Amino acid sequence: MKYRILFSFILIGGMFLGGCGGNDNAQEVKEVTPEEEAQPATGDGKTKNDSPDDGEKQDLSKGIEETKSSVEELTMTLTNAPDDAKKINEQGTMIEEKWDKIEKQIEEKYPDDYEDIEKSLYPLIAEAKKETPDPEKLKTLSEETKNKLNQFHEKINKQ
Repeated sequence: MKYRILFSFILIGGMFLGGCGGNDNAQEVKEVTPEEEAQPATGDGKTKNDSPDDGEKQDLSKGIEETKSSVEELTMTLTNAPDDAKKINEQGTMIEEKWDKIEKQIEEKYPDDYEDIEKSLYPLIAEAKKETPDPEKLKTLSEETKNKLNQFHEKINKQ
């Protein structure tokens, strides 16, 4: 009787572990659309119609989205916890890190837009990193920065 119970537990445990350890590749399967089949491949994973700037444009667009999200998080903190200096400092650092990833690219390709954005972004970062940041000043700067980032994001997506 003991062996039967032990065998049952081992069998059930094995089935459980086997079921949990399975690898579902359904998300990894990619259907090929007729449009993709029709485009000749170049051998490097791209089609001939892909321009080298497409990847850079997507990276830049993603970087702008991330920076905007960080600014929006700061805005939410200013609304919900304007006296939480530590959190505001952390979010100021996060905005700076996100911006640093795309800054050179914007500065080189869009110098006028870069200059316009930095007029509100750098004061925003500096104020957010202060020991006692001014919530009202931060709200103004964050709104201004969000608007500029939105306008710039729309501009590069149209190109």
